[in-house]
Amino acid sequence: MKSEVTMHLNFLTFAEEISQALDKQQLSRVEPTHKKEILSKIQSTFIKGNPRAWWTSLRPKPNIQNFDDNTGYLHLCELAPKPLEDVWLIADEDNEEKLLFSLPFKNIISILDDCRHFEYYIVDKQLSWMIAENDHGDLIFCSAPETKSN
Repeated sequence: MKSEVTMHLNFLTFAEEISQALDKQQLSRVEPTHKKEILSKIQSTFIKGNPRAWWTSLRPKPNIQNFDDNTGYLHLCELAPKPLEDVWLIADEDNEEKLLFSLPFKNIISILDDCRHFEYYIVDKQLSWMIAENDHGDLIFCSAPETKSN
């Protein structure tokens, strides 16, 4: 389906494309009002420094799997540690501004299927794990680093 979708989506901006995919799933396309704080907390938990692409500087050691033809998103359920409710989806095209949505995990594959390929991050709301797909088609999973208490 991606090839048919791609022809139509060439005329949409990245934000319009995601909005259309969210509308199709009857999900809110409104980003949280405290978006900056959420992204900052996710970044400080999982990322070292301030890289353009987060997946290049993961704090915890990642588990990386490669899938041909950008089909990694079809394998998300295999990587997620447990059945999930809402998660954070962070959409990142060309390392520009990140878009942030609170979505049911079960809808993410359909949303990604309705969009052209882009880098994204999925983070559970407890910030205990992150899944990313990069521009090389790699699915990257990492758990939050252990925090030591004194």
